[in-house]
Amino acid sequence: MLLPMIGQTTGFTADQVVSPYIFVFYMAFLIAFTFTPIMRMVASYYDVVDRPDRLRKMHSEPVAYLGGVAVFLGWLGGLAISQFTTLHSVPIGWPTSHLIIKFSIVLGGCVIIMLGLWDDIRGLKPSVKIAGQTVAALFLWAEGVGRDAAKPLLTMTLPFISKVLPFVPGNIDYPPYEWLVWGLSGAFVIVIVVGCCNASNLMDGLDGLCGGVTAIIAAGFLFVAVHLAINGGGINTNADALRVVLGLALLGAVLGFIPYNFNPASIFMGDTGSMFLGFSCAVMIILMAQEKPKWFLATLVMFALPILDTALAFIRRYVAGRPLFSADKGHFHHQLVGRGFSVKQTVLIAYGLAIVFALLGVAMVFVRTRYAVAVYLVVFGSIVVAAYKAGMVHEKARIVKRTPLSDAEATNSNTTTTIDASTVLEVKESDARILSNEPAAPAGTWNEPNRV
Repeated sequence: MLLPMIGQTTGFTADQVVSPYIFVFYMAFLIAFTFTPIMRMVASYYDVVDRPDRLRKMHSEPVAYLGGVAVFLGWLGGLAISQFTTLHSVPIGWPTSHLIIKFSIVLGGCVIIMLGLWDDIRGLKPSVKIAGQTVAALFLWAEGVGRDAAKPLLTMTLPFISKVLPFVPGNIDYPPYEWLVWGLSGAFVIVIVVGCCNASNLMDGLDGLCGGVTAIIAAGFLFVAVHLAINGGGINTNADALRVVLGLALLGAVLGFIPYNFNPASIFMGDTGSMFLGFSCAVMIILMAQEKPKWFLATLVMFALPILDTALAFIRRYVAGRPLFSADKGHFHHQLVGRGFSVKQTVLIAYGLAIVFALLGVAMVFVRTRYAVAVYLVVFGSIVVAAYKAGMVHEKARIVKRTPLSDAEATNSNTTTTIDASTVLEVKESDARILSNEPAAPAGTWNEPNRV
């Protein structure tokens, strides 16, 4: 294979950018594909399984957790093999010929995995999960991943803002405002990491849903990363290579897991896997945001399905007067199943929407930033209005309370009430005990997992 010469500043081809790192994909896929059945046996042996409750968990038999560990091992193996590859271009003065990976990316991933494992095995409060996700985000920021992520956006918007508000500086490229960039970037990194982790976690509600959607998102991210490297001219080769390698590792690891997770699933990724997938996507989004606002907006559009599902969930709970972090059965995939689609049909519909968003994000890469912003606003505004009209914002009253048979007979012995289970948001204490054969939850709580 002929690599570009040292110091080359001209554009590259897609083959020159991808071919040195393709072994990352191979390794990530093979490790995830091999370790997924192993983790299934481990989970079954130690009884780390997800049991059906006939309320929200509708699978017929207990299903093993810990699939997320296999995905993480595949991702980690992909990053490890990248250390034995050569950069597609070695800039003059660069101390090594291989990729340098920020240790905080691996450390943050380990924090998320440990957090998810504890949640899958013992259970964690949402506040504890958010605190752990924030720690992982701060590890990234402390080592420089995303430390200047807010600068491109500020550089683009401040000249316009300063014309309206004269006291606002039009330029932040001098020391007095360095702290402002770092502080805003730190807040940005925390919001992206926490938001993506929980958005992916909320989407993990059906067999193959979260993994398949994430694979499509990862493919979109990889395309943008390769496009950036092709047109970067070798100015920052390590950054270009890092984005490509992370995209390949994520894509390979998820694809190695999906065959076991598609309906009917023999293993679940659990919160371990769903939060880790969200973290991996967050790292890619942050790395893109450090370049230009356009790249950041393109990746947000690709990640649109989890974002919109989470945003609509918060809006729905706010409108219903319920706590924002309470769980419910009104997510996008739940509503499709409630409208008569099968699990496989719902998952395939989600895949189709994810592909549309990925293609839209790719298209945004080829237009100017100001036009990309316009496309972003129109698309998201239209989707929110469509979701509102489809009834995905306002909850219908579905709080079910069991009436003892003797009382029902005393009231009207000829009356029988049938309730569609797909529309039930809460089952009061006595119903929960009957349907799940488990001890009743305290009064006023929701019969759902503690997902944010």
